[in-house]
Amino acid sequence: MFSNINARIRTFSLVGLGAAALLNGTLVLAADCAPAQVEKGSQVFAGECGVCHSVNAGETLMGPSLHGVVGRPSGSLAGFSFSQAMKTKAVNWQAETIEQFISQPQAFVPGTYMPYMGLASAPDRQAVGCYLSKQG
Repeated sequence: MFSNINARIRTFSLVGLGAAALLNGTLVLAADCAPAQVEKGSQVFAGECGVCHSVNAGETLMGPSLHGVVGRPSGSLAGFSFSQAMKTKAVNWQAETIEQFISQPQAFVPGTYMPYMGLASAPDRQAVGCYLSKQG
């Protein structure tokens, strides 16, 4: 009788843990790129990045268009002249790698043509990563 009760408790606990993990994962993902975070990223992008980059497809300014940058290999946008360093870095851009790059571009990709010194605020970098993940 007790072994049956223990088995039920273990099953319930495992199901509960799985549901809690799923719920926790959903909450983490939602918090990472909540609409307010994307909006903040839009504002930071406009002030820090928008002078040289566009998020419109095919619109190249001083820097390449960042439309669809998430999931794209570094230095691969057709029609833009990237540094050899950016081409050989071979990073697949994700929100996290964008955050690392904009922290200190010259440290992340030594030899990049990007003259930007870096964005010091970690929350602002995360917001820009979220914003760019929604562009394209």
